[in-house]
Amino acid sequence: MQTVTVSYKPVPLYIPWQMLTTKEGVVPVKLNGLGASPGIVEGRCAVIRKLEDLHTLHEGAILVCEVPSPVLAPYMQFLRGLVAGRGGSNCIASGYAREHEIPAVVGVGGAMDTIHDGDVIRIDGSRGTVEIIG
Repeated sequence: MQTVTVSYKPVPLYIPWQMLTTKEGVVPVKLNGLGASPGIVEGRCAVIRKLEDLHTLHEGAILVCEVPSPVLAPYMQFLRGLVAGRGGSNCIASGYAREHEIPAVVGVGGAMDTIHDGDVIRIDGSRGTVEIIG
């Protein structure tokens, strides 16, 4: 009988972001989170750091916030998508996103540090990915 020794490299359980290079030389950033509401949407984002700034949202924006809050409920019907730095598939914002049928990704580590107001992003609510594409 032969003895075979197999060694495994440790793999991190969570990789918050990775860099991908495209042919045009643009370097989009890809962030991972939890898919909270299915669908794919692309567009300009509005980063809201304080709830007092919700009045600056424009119709058709993709909202990026740190902590989803019930205060978002009246604004959900005007959004194209939602990205939250914290939360899970059962958080209040996930329920609102599913109710209004807009794609949502929550639990995105580093979203508030990486995504800037006005960036063009693509979110995939089924796979739980957020890509900054412009």
